[in-house]
Amino acid sequence: MYIDSSRSWFRHGGAHGGRSDGGIHTGAVLGVLLDLPRGTLRFTRDGRAQGDIAFTGLRGTFYPAISLNRGVTVTLQSGLTPPPELLMPQLSLE
Repeated sequence: MYIDSSRSWFRHGGAHGGRSDGGIHTGAVLGVLLDLPRGTLRFTRDGRAQGDIAFTGLRGTFYPAISLNRGVTVTLQSGLTPPPELLMPQLSLE
């Protein structure tokens, strides 16, 4: 996810999409919700979905990584409970 002061968007495999209004500000909290059973990944900003689900069909092993521009600071926290409104209900296969 790329994010600046006014918008965000997703980039993968040379393509970008999922542009959303609303950027980052000092003190903002960005989240990453990787749902391995469903194979999806989405981003949050201050507890709210930042655009639609960014990626689907994910399988395998994943490693966290971030990239920052010069003059930017970040605090990383892991193991936070995802916001309940972002979790999709379990699907019944009956």
